[in-house]
Amino acid sequence: MANSLNEVIRKLEQQRAGIERALAALREIEGTPATPPSANEGASGGTRRGRRKSRMTPEGRRRLSEALKARWAAKRAGTTAAPVKAKRKGGMTPEGRKRLSEALKKRWAAKRAAAKRK
Repeated sequence: MANSLNEVIRKLEQQRAGIERALAALREIEGTPATPPSANEGASGGTRRGRRKSRMTPEGRRRLSEALKARWAAKRAGTTAAPVKAKRKGGMTPEGRKRLSEALKKRWAAKRAAAKRK
């Protein structure tokens, strides 16, 4: 048992060495130094590169732009702009609320029945 475990460990270390050689070669091609990743770079061993994706919708960007334009126009005019009140978003229709309520009642009834069977 211990011998087979040592064999598995040895093979994994060989694979790791091969992967490290391949990474070093790729880093040399890219032009970055072929140093192993430091401990503070996280478990994946890489750093986060590239641009983060924007999480704001075009509609949100438009509203923000309009609010900022109104704020700066008011500032240039010498007055303080009242904050633009955001419209309340849709919400749930009464039919949708009823369907959700019925679905949740069914789900909880099934959960209670399963708990009683145990």
